[in-house]
Amino acid sequence: MARTRLDDPDDEDGDEYDAEHDYDPDDPETYPQGVYLDDERALVPCPHCRAEIDEESEQCPRCGMFLSAEDAPPGQKSRFTMAMLLLALFAALIMARGC
Repeated sequence: MARTRLDDPDDEDGDEYDAEHDYDPDDPETYPQGVYLDDERALVPCPHCRAEIDEESEQCPRCGMFLSAEDAPPGQKSRFTMAMLLLALFAALIMARGC
């Protein structure tokens, strides 16, 4: 009969690390060997100027550009777009009165 992990008596002296019993995520002292606590924030390149910035940043401190369209404030419509909308509205009013 094949042994499973639960009935495997390899760890009779208690020296082997058991993640279910020996690990506490809030206590770095209980981390298994080779796992370390990394307090530094990850850095990524800015997509506009390639400067190294914090990955949680919304805006690049070097060039001032927003990293995504969701982070950018709503922009003002261009004057051309506003003029075209007004002309279309005016044309629709003239057509409605003419009929």
